[in-house]
Amino acid sequence: MPQVTVRDKHQITLPMSIVREAHIRTNDVLSVDYKDGVITLATERAAQPQRKRLMDYAGIAKGLYGQTADEVHAYLDEERASWER
Repeated sequence: MPQVTVRDKHQITLPMSIVREAHIRTNDVLSVDYKDGVITLATERAAQPQRKRLMDYAGIAKGLYGQTADEVHAYLDEERASWER
């Protein structure tokens, strides 16, 4: 586990490996929390709930109802026929 040293004015330098992995950039704001002896730093991206865009869901059902247009239409026809029974 990397270690840091607290310097004058209570400053620390984050290890480059963590900066890269967390995608921290110059002037990013980090949230700081302390609880039960543990100090936690979080990027604003991590602190905010992630919102998905509608297009993030595009294609998630690809192939679920068939691989071709004919297979999909056959599946839909079968489902529609079951409604009338």
